Amino acid sequence: MNYRHAFHAGSAADVLKHVVLLETLDLVLAKPKPLFVLDTHAGEGLYRLTPQGEADDGIRRLWGRCDTWPMLRGYCEAVGRFNGTHLRDYPGSPLLIAGRLRAQDRLVAVEEATATHAVLQQVLRAPHSQIFLGNGYHALKALLPPRERRAVILIDPPYERVTERSALLAGLKTALQRFRQGIFLVWYPIKDAHDAERLVSVLSALGENLCVELLTWPADIKSRLNGSGLLILNPPYGLRKKLGEVIPPLAQILTRDGTPRYRIR
Repeated sequence: MNYRHAFHAGSAADVLKHVVLLETLDLVLAKPKPLFVLDTHAGEGLYRLTPQGEADDGIRRLWGRCDTWPMLRGYCEAVGRFNGTHLRDYPGSPLLIAGRLRAQDRLVAVEEATATHAVLQQVLRAPHSQIFLGNGYHALKALLPPRERRAVILIDPPYERVTERSALLAGLKTALQRFRQGIFLVWYPIKDAHDAERLVSVLSALGENLCVELLTWPADIKSRLNGSGLLILNPPYGLRKKLGEVIPPLAQILTRDGTPRYRIR
Protein backbone atom coordinates (compact mmCIF):
# COMPACT_ATOMS: atom_id res chain seq x y z
CA MET A 1 0.00 0.00 0.00
CA ASN A 2 1.15 3.57 -0.69
CA TYR A 3 1.38 5.29 2.70
CA ARG A 4 1.78 9.05 2.94
CA HIS A 5 1.96 10.25 6.53
CA ALA A 6 0.64 13.77 5.86
CA PHE A 7 -2.32 12.57 3.78
CA HIS A 8 -3.33 9.95 6.38
CA ALA A 9 -2.74 12.15 9.44
CA GLY A 10 -5.76 12.14 11.70
CA SER A 11 -7.42 9.30 9.79
CA ALA A 12 -9.58 6.68 11.49
CA ALA A 13 -6.53 4.39 11.56
CA ASP A 14 -4.52 7.10 13.33
CA VAL A 15 -7.28 7.69 15.85
CA LEU A 16 -7.51 3.99 16.71
CA LYS A 17 -3.73 3.60 16.92
CA HIS A 18 -3.25 6.61 19.16
CA VAL A 19 -6.20 5.88 21.44
CA VAL A 20 -4.83 2.38 22.10
CA LEU A 21 -1.28 3.73 22.50
CA LEU A 22 -2.32 6.32 25.10
CA GLU A 23 -4.48 3.86 27.03
CA THR A 24 -1.51 1.49 27.17
CA LEU A 25 0.87 4.20 28.33
CA ASP A 26 -1.51 5.43 31.00
CA LEU A 27 -1.74 1.95 32.51
CA VAL A 28 2.01 1.39 32.46
CA LEU A 29 2.81 4.86 33.80
CA ALA A 30 0.58 4.28 36.81
CA LYS A 31 3.66 2.61 38.33
CA PRO A 32 6.51 4.90 39.43
CA LYS A 33 9.40 2.94 37.89
CA PRO A 34 11.09 4.50 34.82
CA LEU A 35 9.77 3.56 31.39
CA PHE A 36 11.50 3.33 28.03
CA VAL A 37 9.41 3.90 24.89
CA LEU A 38 10.62 3.07 21.39
CA ASP A 39 8.81 4.34 18.30
CA THR A 40 10.32 2.45 15.36
CA HIS A 41 8.62 4.33 12.50
CA ALA A 42 8.21 7.79 13.94
CA GLY A 43 7.30 9.98 10.95
CA GLU A 44 7.40 13.79 11.01
CA GLY A 45 5.75 14.16 14.39
CA LEU A 46 3.26 16.93 13.60
CA TYR A 47 1.03 17.37 10.56
CA ARG A 48 -0.99 20.27 9.20
CA LEU A 49 -4.46 18.93 8.35
CA THR A 50 -5.74 19.72 4.87
CA PRO A 51 -9.15 19.28 3.20
CA GLN A 52 -7.60 16.70 0.88
CA GLY A 53 -6.51 14.41 3.70
CA GLU A 54 -8.32 11.69 5.61
CA ALA A 55 -8.95 13.59 8.84
CA ASP A 56 -12.59 14.17 7.83
CA ASP A 57 -13.23 10.48 8.42
CA GLY A 58 -11.11 10.38 11.56
CA ILE A 59 -10.29 13.07 14.10
CA ARG A 60 -12.75 15.60 12.66
CA ARG A 61 -15.64 13.19 13.32
CA LEU A 62 -14.64 13.14 16.97
CA TRP A 63 -13.53 16.74 17.43
CA GLY A 64 -16.13 18.89 19.14
CA ARG A 65 -17.92 15.82 20.50
CA CYS A 66 -15.40 14.87 23.17
CA ASP A 67 -17.70 16.01 25.98
CA THR A 68 -20.24 13.47 24.75
CA TRP A 69 -17.69 10.65 25.08
CA PRO A 70 -15.83 11.14 28.41
CA MET A 71 -13.92 7.87 27.95
CA LEU A 72 -12.12 9.53 25.01
CA ARG A 73 -11.24 12.71 26.88
CA GLY A 74 -7.60 11.77 27.45
CA TYR A 75 -7.00 11.35 23.73
CA CYS A 76 -8.90 14.52 22.85
CA GLU A 77 -6.90 16.53 25.38
CA ALA A 78 -3.64 15.15 24.00
CA VAL A 79 -4.55 16.30 20.48
CA GLY A 80 -5.93 19.56 21.83
CA ARG A 81 -2.55 20.59 23.25
CA PHE A 82 -1.38 21.19 19.68
CA ASN A 83 -4.42 23.22 18.65
CA GLY A 84 -6.24 26.34 19.69
CA THR A 85 -9.96 26.83 19.24
CA HIS A 86 -9.90 25.14 15.85
CA LEU A 87 -8.49 21.77 14.88
CA ARG A 88 -5.58 22.55 12.59
CA ASP A 89 -2.69 20.19 13.39
CA TYR A 90 -2.47 16.53 14.24
CA PRO A 91 0.31 15.15 16.47
CA GLY A 92 1.96 11.89 15.50
CA SER A 93 2.94 9.18 17.95
CA PRO A 94 6.31 10.69 19.02
CA LEU A 95 4.68 13.90 20.24
CA LEU A 96 1.79 12.07 21.90
CA ILE A 97 4.24 9.78 23.70
CA ALA A 98 6.51 12.64 24.78
CA GLY A 99 3.50 14.45 26.21
CA ARG A 100 2.74 11.52 28.49
CA LEU A 101 6.22 10.75 29.82
CA ARG A 102 7.64 11.85 33.16
CA ALA A 103 11.12 13.12 34.01
CA GLN A 104 12.39 9.61 34.76
CA ASP A 105 11.13 8.15 31.45
CA ARG A 106 12.80 8.06 28.05
CA LEU A 107 11.66 8.06 24.40
CA VAL A 108 13.66 7.04 21.35
CA ALA A 109 12.02 7.88 18.02
CA VAL A 110 13.51 6.23 14.92
CA GLU A 111 12.91 7.41 11.37
CA GLU A 112 14.52 6.04 8.21
CA ALA A 113 13.74 8.79 5.68
CA THR A 114 16.28 11.62 5.87
CA ALA A 115 13.85 14.46 5.06
CA THR A 116 11.24 13.15 7.48
CA HIS A 117 13.87 12.74 10.19
CA ALA A 118 14.91 16.38 9.71
CA VAL A 119 11.32 17.56 10.23
CA LEU A 120 10.95 15.42 13.35
CA GLN A 121 14.07 17.01 14.81
CA GLN A 122 12.40 20.40 14.56
CA VAL A 123 9.15 19.44 16.32
CA LEU A 124 10.24 16.91 18.96
CA ARG A 125 12.11 18.91 21.57
CA ALA A 126 11.23 17.07 24.79
CA PRO A 127 14.26 16.72 27.12
CA HIS A 128 13.68 13.01 27.68
CA SER A 129 13.55 12.23 23.94
CA GLN A 130 16.13 11.14 21.38
CA ILE A 131 15.74 10.95 17.61
CA PHE A 132 17.70 8.44 15.56
CA LEU A 133 18.05 8.25 11.79
CA GLY A 134 17.95 4.60 10.79
CA ASN A 135 16.01 1.40 10.30
CA GLY A 136 13.36 0.80 12.95
CA TYR A 137 13.74 -2.97 12.86
CA HIS A 138 17.48 -2.65 13.43
CA ALA A 139 16.69 -0.46 16.43
CA LEU A 140 14.79 -3.35 18.02
CA LYS A 141 18.07 -5.23 18.24
CA ALA A 142 20.31 -2.28 19.03
CA LEU A 143 18.22 -0.67 21.79
CA LEU A 144 16.79 -3.68 23.62
CA PRO A 145 16.94 -4.51 26.44
CA PRO A 146 16.73 -0.97 27.83
CA ARG A 147 18.35 0.09 31.07
CA GLU A 148 14.90 0.91 32.51
CA ARG A 149 13.86 -2.76 32.28
CA ARG A 150 10.32 -1.64 31.38
CA ALA A 151 9.39 -0.72 27.84
CA VAL A 152 6.55 0.01 25.44
CA ILE A 153 7.53 -0.46 21.79
CA LEU A 154 5.35 0.90 18.99
CA ILE A 155 5.91 -0.68 15.58
CA ASP A 156 3.94 1.23 12.96
CA PRO A 157 5.39 0.47 9.50
CA PRO A 158 3.94 1.84 6.24
CA TYR A 159 3.61 -1.65 4.67
CA GLU A 160 4.90 -0.29 1.35
CA ARG A 161 7.58 -2.91 0.76
CA VAL A 162 6.94 -6.46 -0.37
CA THR A 163 9.36 -7.60 2.35
CA GLU A 164 7.67 -5.60 5.14
CA ARG A 165 5.93 -8.52 6.83
CA SER A 166 9.00 -10.72 6.85
CA ALA A 167 11.10 -7.86 8.23
CA LEU A 168 8.46 -7.19 10.89
CA LEU A 169 8.36 -10.81 11.98
CA ALA A 170 12.14 -11.14 12.07
CA GLY A 171 12.47 -7.90 14.03
CA LEU A 172 9.85 -8.93 16.56
CA LYS A 173 11.42 -12.34 17.10
CA THR A 174 14.80 -10.74 17.73
CA ALA A 175 13.26 -8.17 20.09
CA LEU A 176 11.47 -10.83 22.10
CA GLN A 177 14.64 -12.87 22.39
CA ARG A 178 16.41 -9.84 23.80
CA PHE A 179 13.58 -8.47 25.92
CA ARG A 180 10.77 -10.93 26.44
CA GLN A 181 8.82 -8.75 28.92
CA GLY A 182 8.49 -5.73 26.61
CA ILE A 183 5.03 -4.49 25.64
CA PHE A 184 4.88 -4.42 21.83
CA LEU A 185 2.15 -2.62 19.88
CA VAL A 186 2.07 -3.59 16.20
CA TRP A 187 -0.21 -1.63 13.89
CA TYR A 188 -1.50 -3.22 10.68
CA PRO A 189 -3.90 -2.17 7.89
CA ILE A 190 -7.02 -4.10 6.94
CA LYS A 191 -7.68 -4.01 3.22
CA ASP A 192 -7.94 -7.72 2.53
CA ALA A 193 -9.47 -9.33 5.64
CA HIS A 194 -7.86 -12.73 4.96
CA ASP A 195 -4.43 -11.17 4.53
CA ALA A 196 -4.80 -9.27 7.81
CA GLU A 197 -5.95 -12.43 9.56
CA ARG A 198 -2.89 -14.33 8.35
CA LEU A 199 -0.61 -11.62 9.73
CA VAL A 200 -2.41 -11.59 13.08
CA SER A 201 -2.19 -15.38 13.29
CA VAL A 202 1.59 -15.30 12.79
CA LEU A 203 2.12 -12.48 15.28
CA SER A 204 -0.20 -14.01 17.87
CA ALA A 205 1.94 -17.12 17.99
CA LEU A 206 4.81 -15.07 19.45
CA GLY A 207 3.27 -14.76 22.90
CA GLU A 208 0.45 -13.53 25.13
CA ASN A 209 -1.49 -10.96 23.17
CA LEU A 210 -4.51 -8.75 22.78
CA CYS A 211 -5.86 -7.79 19.37
CA VAL A 212 -8.15 -4.84 18.60
CA GLU A 213 -9.57 -4.04 15.17
CA LEU A 214 -11.87 -1.29 13.93
CA LEU A 215 -13.40 -1.22 10.46
CA THR A 216 -15.02 1.85 8.95
CA TRP A 217 -16.21 -0.10 5.89
CA PRO A 218 -17.27 -3.73 5.43
CA ALA A 219 -14.29 -6.06 5.31
CA ASP A 220 -15.09 -7.40 1.83
CA ILE A 221 -14.41 -4.12 -0.01
CA LYS A 222 -10.88 -4.80 -1.28
CA SER A 223 -10.47 -1.62 -3.30
CA ARG A 224 -9.83 0.56 -0.22
CA LEU A 225 -8.49 0.51 3.31
CA ASN A 226 -11.45 -0.79 5.29
CA GLY A 227 -9.94 -0.46 8.74
CA SER A 228 -6.92 -1.24 10.85
CA GLY A 229 -5.85 -3.09 13.95
CA LEU A 230 -3.24 -3.40 16.64
CA LEU A 231 -1.73 -6.59 18.00
CA ILE A 232 -0.42 -5.99 21.52
CA LEU A 233 2.09 -8.51 22.83
CA ASN A 234 2.33 -8.70 26.64
CA PRO A 235 -0.60 -6.30 27.16
CA PRO A 236 -0.64 -4.61 30.57
CA TYR A 237 -3.22 -5.70 33.10
CA GLY A 238 -6.47 -3.80 32.66
CA LEU A 239 -5.98 -2.93 28.99
CA ARG A 240 -8.66 -5.32 27.74
CA LYS A 241 -11.18 -3.75 30.10
CA LYS A 242 -10.21 -0.21 29.11
CA LEU A 243 -10.48 -0.99 25.40
CA GLY A 244 -13.86 -2.57 26.03
CA GLU A 245 -15.01 0.84 27.27
CA VAL A 246 -13.29 2.98 24.65
CA ILE A 247 -13.55 1.09 21.36
CA PRO A 248 -17.36 0.68 21.06
CA PRO A 249 -18.08 4.45 21.11
CA LEU A 250 -15.10 5.03 18.84
CA ALA A 251 -16.48 2.52 16.33
CA GLN A 252 -19.85 4.26 16.50
CA ILE A 253 -18.28 7.65 15.75
CA LEU A 254 -15.96 6.50 12.96
CA THR A 255 -18.25 4.19 10.98
CA ARG A 256 -18.72 5.32 7.38
CA ASP A 257 -22.01 3.51 6.70
CA GLY A 258 -23.74 3.62 10.10
CA THR A 259 -22.71 0.12 11.22
CA PRO A 260 -20.06 -0.03 13.98
CA ARG A 261 -17.56 -2.85 13.38
CA TYR A 262 -14.86 -3.77 15.86
CA ARG A 263 -13.24 -6.74 17.53
CA ILE A 264 -11.35 -7.07 20.80
CA ARG A 265 -9.91 -10.52 21.28
